[in-house]
Amino acid sequence: MMHRLNHGFTLIEVLIFIVVSSMLMTTLLLGSNFALQNSPSLHQQWVANEVARSCMDWFLQQKKMKGYDTYACPTTPATTNCIKPVGYTVTASIACKTWNTDTNYKTITVNVTGLSSTSLSTQVGNY
Repeated sequence: MMHRLNHGFTLIEVLIFIVVSSMLMTTLLLGSNFALQNSPSLHQQWVANEVARSCMDWFLQQKKMKGYDTYACPTTPATTNCIKPVGYTVTASIACKTWNTDTNYKTITVNVTGLSSTSLSTQVGNY
């Protein structure tokens, strides 16, 4: 009796492979599509965060160079020295902060609005 050796795939095996592969590719393409649709908003959020960070750095450098009393409290300082890309608006505010009867603290807040919005706050002390 001769044994027949199988050297290939059956039609059922090929169809199952195609169906499973199609399901995997559909999942990958849906994920890629979602990522591509949201990528502009991610970039705009990144720009807003970087604008807020650079503006905050500028305020902290002014405090470092000119001293704690550079900005009165409370106040809304000008943000003319902060980078403002097209489509974004930058505002800042400084508020007094008291910790356990110690009034030597200020909170600097930078707000960026426009294509995306973010807010960054930090506290500085008179030390």
